[in-house]
Amino acid sequence: MDNSTRIALLPGDGVGPEVMDEVRPCLAWAEARGRRLVLLDLPHGADHCLATGETLSEAVFLELRDRCDAILFGAVGDPRLPDGRHAEQILLRLRQDLELTVNFRPCRPVVVGSDPTIDIEVFRENTEGPYCLQGTTEPGRAVDFAIHTEPAVRRLLEAAFQRAAARGHSLTLAHKANVLKHGHGLWMRVFGDLLALYPQVVAKALHADALLCALVQDPRAFGLIAADNYLGDLISDLTAAYNGGMGVAPSLSWAPHHPFRCNALAEPVHGSAPDIAGQGLANPVGMFLSTALLFRHLAWEAEALALEDAVAGALKAGAATRDLGGQLSTKAMGEAVRARLS
Repeated sequence: MDNSTRIALLPGDGVGPEVMDEVRPCLAWAEARGRRLVLLDLPHGADHCLATGETLSEAVFLELRDRCDAILFGAVGDPRLPDGRHAEQILLRLRQDLELTVNFRPCRPVVVGSDPTIDIEVFRENTEGPYCLQGTTEPGRAVDFAIHTEPAVRRLLEAAFQRAAARGHSLTLAHKANVLKHGHGLWMRVFGDLLALYPQVVAKALHADALLCALVQDPRAFGLIAADNYLGDLISDLTAAYNGGMGVAPSLSWAPHHPFRCNALAEPVHGSAPDIAGQGLANPVGMFLSTALLFRHLAWEAEALALEDAVAGALKAGAATRDLGGQLSTKAMGEAVRARLS
């Protein structure tokens, strides 16, 4: 029986292929340490869509769902496809149809000059909310629908409570139930149910606008923050600033109820950044740290720690791309990190 871990590589658009190239050797390094790996390279992105008309075929999706364990994703989005349809049909479909409910975005600053005492984890619901892409447009009126279902809300909040309990973190639910009475009212009801089941967790619900103000004033007061898809997106982009910027922010999405073999997707937060693509200006740190999150999800703790330590060591030694005030290219920054892998 083949017990190899199958990882699909989907570099995508813009700077995605550049940052993916820097972590490919880390997969070979993990394999050299005894991890059995099978890699599946996928071309899907704007170039592939423009050349073939295909975004993500059903056959490829089923290959990912049923025969891969995880996906390492670069970025998606290209101005040649301004309606973003290929991005929706690739990334959002993977999130929704693989039921990757939890989008985990940690903020543990490693950039020189940042505050190392900050330790925030954002758990963002990843499949619903206004990102369900349902709505209407007519003359003088546009409507975007937001969908919240109890199974998805409960999965996200149960995962958040479990994580907070395991780490001894406080838990804050971001919401606007005072205005969004139906959708966020559901969040509040499920949150209330779970409060009684996790008495060891110091938990509270906080209006999102007040939370953002407090998060700027004292980020050290927060541990784990749970939110719906939209609020979680905004909050985690703010916490990325404490990390050192979007270029160093990692994320991992996973399905806590394990409906399919493919159970995780790791990607940097920064997006495709088409304005700097192909110039060697992209920061690969977010991709390295996302790969470390994937290693940890696969229970490869030693490799995850080694990769995180290599990133921290490179930054401490002064290695930095231009977004962090340095002069290193994407490739040079990648080399600086990989040189510190044991």
